[in-house]
Amino acid sequence: MRLLLLTNRDFASYTALERLRPLLQSQNIRVLQTTQVGMPQAVPGALRDLAKHEQGLLKAQLRLSGGADWPAVQNALSQQLAVPITTVAGVNQGKGFEILQSFQPDLMVSIRFGSILQPRAISVPSLGVINLHSGLLPDYRGVMATFWSLLHGRSHYGYSIHDIVDAGIDTGPIIQRETLPLDRKKDYLSQLLTLYQEAVPALARVIDQREQQGRPKCWSKDAEAGRYYSTPTESDLAQFNDLGLRLF
Repeated sequence: MRLLLLTNRDFASYTALERLRPLLQSQNIRVLQTTQVGMPQAVPGALRDLAKHEQGLLKAQLRLSGGADWPAVQNALSQQLAVPITTVAGVNQGKGFEILQSFQPDLMVSIRFGSILQPRAISVPSLGVINLHSGLLPDYRGVMATFWSLLHGRSHYGYSIHDIVDAGIDTGPIIQRETLPLDRKKDYLSQLLTLYQEAVPALARVIDQREQQGRPKCWSKDAEAGRYYSTPTESDLAQFNDLGLRLF
């Protein structure tokens, strides 16, 4: 099966890929990465610090110097995973769509991809598009669901695996949803990484099931409710800090 993985340039994406790759030995895999989630905008300083910390972790894991540029990081990552990796702005047009059309994947899987998929791209894979969302749907649609769960004082968080059937954000039919205990004494990043360690084996089983059973003939609409959460603002991050919570 030809499998196109859509990811992002962050340490959580690396964690997911590193854990998923050995579980997909029989697949013909290609990876496309975005540089960020959403449109360019002013990023709060705390999130810039988090991104810098994650890049340091990634370079250390790949045994690269702190001054290594992204092409060097991407090349090392490609060699470690033994898959071709290409940076794209998205897959709806331009280079990303050209690669999508050329590769003709049977299945497309999104893990932290930074661009919203449109019908043009969604229609290409014969077995559809699956997304691993780092939040409990439908309650936490959007980005950084673990952050928002901590901020809201929840005792649990979790992940959802769902189909992408249109341009809605995290609104597709839910395939699997799992709850994990949330520890307010632990930082955001460590709990996010724990989430992916738990979620990736489940995702691999869903991928295998889709290959064996094919695309569902009908779709439920059980993830359309809930609330969409955007990137935290300076005010959100200040409140997070005031509660004694840490990003990393």
